[in-house]
Amino acid sequence: MAYQITLNDQEYATLASVAAKNGIQPEQLLHDMIQRLQTPTQSKSPVTLREFAEMQYREGKITHIPTKEPLPPEMLEALERRAQRYSGGKSASEMVIEDRGEY
Repeated sequence: MAYQITLNDQEYATLASVAAKNGIQPEQLLHDMIQRLQTPTQSKSPVTLREFAEMQYREGKITHIPTKEPLPPEMLEALERRAQRYSGGKSASEMVIEDRGEY
């Protein structure tokens, strides 16, 4: 089945000039545009975890892309020192138990 599309003079002139720049006929340009519109939605596969992490990195939502490599010893030591520095005092569970009082 074939369909017709109505374009005004300005719209057709724009279509024809873009098609001429690409060395194709206006009808072929429209067919190519429609093909590009259909392709992403029909053939797009789900995003992998790696692709999602890269997307988050590019958007500035994360500072680095995680790898499965172990952290170097100096980084582990720095993390441990930081944990010790900020973990002073009682844990939340100890405070809750104390606040309950005797039964």
